Amino acid sequence: MFKNLIPWKSQSESDLMEFDPKNELAQFRANFDRMLNSMWRGELDDVWNSGWGCDVQDTENEIVVRAEAPGFEADEIDVRLSAGRLVMQAEHKTERETSGNGKGHISSYGKFYRAMSVPAGIEADKIEASYKNGVLEVHLPKCEDAKSKRIAVQAK
Repeated sequence: MFKNLIPWKSQSESDLMEFDPKNELAQFRANFDRMLNSMWRGELDDVWNSGWGCDVQDTENEIVVRAEAPGFEADEIDVRLSAGRLVMQAEHKTERETSGNGKGHISSYGKFYRAMSVPAGIEADKIEASYKNGVLEVHLPKCEDAKSKRIAVQAK
């Protein structure tokens, strides 16, 4: 019954398709097995990181991190550099009544979290973060020792 959950067993696509296409429970199981097999093979980065995009640009003078975080206000976002990790997070909860008689109630919840390792040589006291149109942008300036230096190659 659990043969598809064994991470070290190599499976072909035909092994995963052993179900009746009209049986929804069997389809769910096959999709779940496919996801677990991808996880064991280390192919789930796109699944875990889906939702909010994040882009890292490493230039000569700084590292720029851009993260999509729509629906937040700038004061709801927390950016920290701690022990060589950049942590960006935000959370909000909104509740409101839709009518004066108290019968309608709307609540919404949003959460954003990204953490990544940053190399040594970042000037922590000069980090700047800004938020505009749902995009968080963090500039991590490099100290002189962390900047790349061109090394001349000599022909012999």
